[in-house]
Amino acid sequence: MHKLSYILFITTILSQVCLAQLPEDFPTISKADLPRAEFSTPRIFNGSALFGYINGGAELYLEYGFSAVSVTEIEYMQGKYKTEIYKMTGPEEAFGIFSVSKYRCLDMPALTEFTCRTKYQLQFCKGPYYISIINGTGTKTDSIASVTMGKIMTNKIKEGELDLSAYLPGISEELIHTKCILAKGKLGIMNGSPDHEDFFQGMTDYTAVIVHGEKKTISAKFNNDESLKKFMELHSIQDDTLESGGKVKKIAGNHLLIELTN
Repeated sequence: MHKLSYILFITTILSQVCLAQLPEDFPTISKADLPRAEFSTPRIFNGSALFGYINGGAELYLEYGFSAVSVTEIEYMQGKYKTEIYKMTGPEEAFGIFSVSKYRCLDMPALTEFTCRTKYQLQFCKGPYYISIINGTGTKTDSIASVTMGKIMTNKIKEGELDLSAYLPGISEELIHTKCILAKGKLGIMNGSPDHEDFFQGMTDYTAVIVHGEKKTISAKFNNDESLKKFMELHSIQDDTLESGGKVKKIAGNHLLIELTN
């Protein structure tokens, strides 16, 4: 019985991959963009088929809101690259994945509002897309080629940049660009700000934007009154004062801004 279930699961995953098609406006890169490059046939994964590509991390993408990913191998300027173009369900979801995936950025090339370049990887997000370009050798040429490909992709994205000012009034752009993560559930918190896992213990239906500056700022927007009430009860926050263990204020109907001391 278990063997049959496994076969049916694998068959479903493979059929989703085979039948998956990308929208015409998907920001893929092709021979028309880089005539001197060689491209593999893109692998496309939709929905739960993502488990067939990143079995150990698909849950994180699905928690945020995943639509599709296109994976392509590219040979260009004597280098080898892998592009991963993830379409999430919206700009917040794309930034969320970017914010918990970037690590020890060497710099932030001016491709979009949110970018991160390391020796072997270029990551950025724009509109509903999170994009990763991985290179094989970490050379200066690889870095230049990755930025070239990144510019081609960003120019194809019609949607605008994400504006986090409504979440973080009064927070500097520098902190937002370098010290900010966005989470929509337990896995996002665990990957981006694990010391706050207990802060949202048992919570669902929320978006949390967390800034790690001299003071930790948490902007928490809840999808409904029930989720807000549950969070306030968790932290013994009273409606009349909206203060408990830190500075808490309401910036919208179901939206709290919380400042915590380190």
